[in-house]
Amino acid sequence: MIHAPKKVTAVYSCLREEILSGKWAFGVKLPKESEIATRFDCSLGTVSKALGLLVHEGFVERRARAGTTVTYGAEVPDESQFDSVAFIYPSEQHEGIWRTVKGFQDAARETGRRVMMLTTGLDYQKEAEYIARLSEFDVRGAVVYPIIPTPQAQVQFSSLLVESKFPVVLTEVNLPGLGCPSVVVDGFHAGYTMAKHMISRGAKRIGFFSNFAWAPFMRDRYQGYRWALEEAGMSEPTGGVYLDSAMNPNFKDPLAEPTAMAQRFFERAGRLDAVVCADDFLALGCMAAAQKRGLSVPKDLLVSGIDDYSSLAASCGVPLTTYRIPFEEMGRRSFALLNEILNSGSPASEEHQVRGEIVIRLSA
Repeated sequence: MIHAPKKVTAVYSCLREEILSGKWAFGVKLPKESEIATRFDCSLGTVSKALGLLVHEGFVERRARAGTTVTYGAEVPDESQFDSVAFIYPSEQHEGIWRTVKGFQDAARETGRRVMMLTTGLDYQKEAEYIARLSEFDVRGAVVYPIIPTPQAQVQFSSLLVESKFPVVLTEVNLPGLGCPSVVVDGFHAGYTMAKHMISRGAKRIGFFSNFAWAPFMRDRYQGYRWALEEAGMSEPTGGVYLDSAMNPNFKDPLAEPTAMAQRFFERAGRLDAVVCADDFLALGCMAAAQKRGLSVPKDLLVSGIDDYSSLAASCGVPLTTYRIPFEEMGRRSFALLNEILNSGSPASEEHQVRGEIVIRLSA
């Protein structure tokens, strides 16, 4: 069993006893996680882990943006319904992740499977530990939305998947050659679509801006951009492609790193008509850096992203043209793929791609 820290155990035990005593009856929503954290003088991460244990034992059900509901005390289902699957993911603070989680949970609920939700934050080692030790729980398989910060971490993660005693489905990331199925966005289509749009707007010097550039799904977006330019008889502008291998996500201040990177990008890129950014956070960082240089979007520079995060709309002074990724569908397909493996022994194919669509707003 995964040994939780003492504080996690204390919060879990107290809430469990309150549910057993009837203080929190079947169907009742528990207080918000922030309120529970205040009550026990602990972090939100501690509360999340404690609730994760309660979910695994069937005491509560967690739904993104809907809270935690007590499920203990309902009629006991047939024994076959106790087969559980896990979803391991970094944080619900990231919109794309919680939307994927929602799709997974909805699909699991429709089939009657129980789910175990485990959040890792930005701790890659915790992610590895969860995968290595999930067999100690009553878990038949897992979907993983992984954090792989470096190529070295990818090697370690790949070894872990090869040694796994239960099926694992990856979402958002594909690791070809391991026989591990995945559900990913069609990155080539995303990059191609956004570059084609910039060309249709009359842009001649179209740059590309990306971090985490060694990852296959980011490379696909860049290749789509290149194909669109070549198809139009255009070439990459000198200095206008920025492919940074690093990625240091910060859920509390997600625009800090993209803005700093964009400032370095503009220093070497020279004049550009448009920039295709590999995700929405990079696009907002690009617009912030452009503003600091006295450039107006879209008058002086067209900017586009990939993701379509509604949570960024309020912080975006100029509404962002972007490529909408169907994250909920990715979550649903990830569960369906895992369920297919559990029922038939193997998936129909190793990689499953989903396509999104362009959403045109003021920035481009």
